[in-house]
Amino acid sequence: MSNDLMQKIAIDIGYGDTKVMTGDKIFKFASAIEKKKDSEADYFGADEDDVYEFGGRKYTVGDKALTNAVSTRGFNFLVKYSPLIIFHAIKKAGLDISKPIEISTGLSIINWQEHKKFVDVIKQINVNNEILNPKIRIMAQGQGIFLNYNDKKNEGNICVVDIGYNTFDFLVFTDGKPRQDMSYATKKGVNEIIVELQKKIKKRFQIDASEQIAKKVFTDKIIEIYGEKIDLSDEIEDAKVDYVDFLFDELKSKDGDLLKYAKKVIFSGGGAYFLDDIQILRNTPNFVFSEKPYEYANVKGYYNG
Repeated sequence: MSNDLMQKIAIDIGYGDTKVMTGDKIFKFASAIEKKKDSEADYFGADEDDVYEFGGRKYTVGDKALTNAVSTRGFNFLVKYSPLIIFHAIKKAGLDISKPIEISTGLSIINWQEHKKFVDVIKQINVNNEILNPKIRIMAQGQGIFLNYNDKKNEGNICVVDIGYNTFDFLVFTDGKPRQDMSYATKKGVNEIIVELQKKIKKRFQIDASEQIAKKVFTDKIIEIYGEKIDLSDEIEDAKVDYVDFLFDELKSKDGDLLKYAKKVIFSGGGAYFLDDIQILRNTPNFVFSEKPYEYANVKGYYNG
């Protein structure tokens, strides 16, 4: 088959957002899935925007599913719902599902031992009774950041710190080759900041703020109580500092020497925005950030790498 006939798309499925690139299009949407109740399914047809039939049930996918979204935590979410998210991404990208499609995607190394299972789930996708059999290219999350970074020599050790919402991936490349023996991942993403903020809100206001509310408070830096807007900048800054302290303790305890002699340590991922103004990062010569928008570095690398 001629490569000219193959439609290429890169999809970076994060626990917070899914990033997509195809041709000159690049966009993101919430990695949110909402199950439609049987009573609702009677009123909403399959042609409603962002509503799909999958496995005998109907689901809303993306930004419209945020209000009652199922939990996105854990690999099981990816196994169960990645076909839906990928189908939604392909539709939003405007690809012709009747023609061949190549999908480049990634998986955190925290789940890499399950990557064959993940590929098996997405190599045939059946949504709305439409069947796709895409060609799959899979990389480790963070490898896209490395491929996208503008350093063609790639000599020596280059580290990638990919900070996601629910995961934190540390990857090492020596002379351009991935080093599985030196790479690792944890579940300590920037959600740790949100969890800490939830605790601060509960302590100060006796409110059990949901994760979605705490994320909005983090973004807006205010909380509205009984109609009064209250500035939480100090609490948010404290939570950020605590996370940065944790992050550096984690890096130094496992890779302190490597950080010193690495040619580059590239910080990226959606969580990199939270570290953007931390002076210790900006003042360390071999510490660099990928180009903004940080959250698209992986998907650009998947697409172009």
